[in-house]
Amino acid sequence: MQPQTLDSVRQLAGDDTPVRSASEVKSGWSGIVREVVRHGEVIVTHHGRPQAVVVDVEAYADLMRRARANDPLAVLAAAFDRRLAALDTPAGASRLRRAAAGGIASPARRRK
Repeated sequence: MQPQTLDSVRQLAGDDTPVRSASEVKSGWSGIVREVVRHGEVIVTHHGRPQAVVVDVEAYADLMRRARANDPLAVLAAAFDRRLAALDTPAGASRLRRAAAGGIASPARRRK
């Protein structure tokens, strides 16, 4: 992954997003928290390069919710769980037993 430039991070966050050095964060944390409350986020740099973005708790929770909702593996797992749950019924169990009793058909047998 390419390192982000300060300009690219500012494009994502907005030009009015405060930028503070790591030493400013270290020496003035309470002021950084006030800026986060006021602006929503603060970009933290180290030697002029962006290293972190401090965001408020609600923004973080929203980011995590959206990331989980768009996770392809989670979508597949949910679909698998729904299909598996369909087998966890008397009718599903009966269908599964009938299918298993028939054995595994060879490709030639399946084409018939």
